[in-house]
Amino acid sequence: MYRFEQRRDPMRLLWKRLSMAVLLLLVALGVRGVWKVYQKAQESRELRIEAEARLNDLQQREAELRADIAALKSDRGIEEKLRERYDLAHENEGVIVIVEPPTPPQEPRSTPFQRFKNMFSW
Repeated sequence: MYRFEQRRDPMRLLWKRLSMAVLLLLVALGVRGVWKVYQKAQESRELRIEAEARLNDLQQREAELRADIAALKSDRGIEEKLRERYDLAHENEGVIVIVEPPTPPQEPRSTPFQRFKNMFSW
């Protein structure tokens, strides 16, 4: 009987409910902290992917620049770049200029009044 009365003790029930509320609050705070860490991990992962893509682009650009530098160290490479950039030619070399053919002028469109006039003119 004493046990039964002890279980129904209002103070004991109050402490149980209070401890459950405190535990629930602690669990909620823990979940919130874990969620923030998860979000930061996702953001870090995305930033890492962007940084790796940028690094790959920069490495490719570096390879291109090294190839250009190696080409410019030779006389032939310098000549090639000068000809490419400034349209230069050696002495006794001819330059061919390709001219696009002129486009024929378009006939002006006739207005509805002119078409009507042309139908009845002899």
